[in-house]
Amino acid sequence: MDPELAFSVLNAAVLPWWAVWLVAPRSRLALAAASHAAVWLVLALLYAALLCAAAAAGGVAGLDFESVRAALASPLGLLAGWTHYLAFDLFVGAWIVREARRLSLEPRVFLFFTLMTGPIGLGGFLARRAWRLRSLGGVGAVDLA
Repeated sequence: MDPELAFSVLNAAVLPWWAVWLVAPRSRLALAAASHAAVWLVLALLYAALLCAAAAAGGVAGLDFESVRAALASPLGLLAGWTHYLAFDLFVGAWIVREARRLSLEPRVFLFFTLMTGPIGLGGFLARRAWRLRSLGGVGAVDLA
């Protein structure tokens, strides 16, 4: 498959989860989408396959800066890296959906920033979560459950 097409397919493949979470984060469908592991298993297998293909093509030589830069510069390495980002951002989004439901928080802004900027959305949600736990008298009782 053409790397540019594969990149577009990867992006499109995770958008239904994000769409449900952003439109109706408290719905049963959103909770179901956040609770089933199938999407992460598929992304993990795809990541492993892309990583192995990149290594076999000589794109992954080591873990030093130059090796990682060279690996990410190859089409297969870039696709593997992008799959890694998509999987982890999606996982964080799922956790935000479940945790926001548990704490009665509005998650949309944090989901949006997680989708667009990953760690910024997570960091914002963690700060909001800590504030909420403090108001419930639960700071430190349950950390990242």
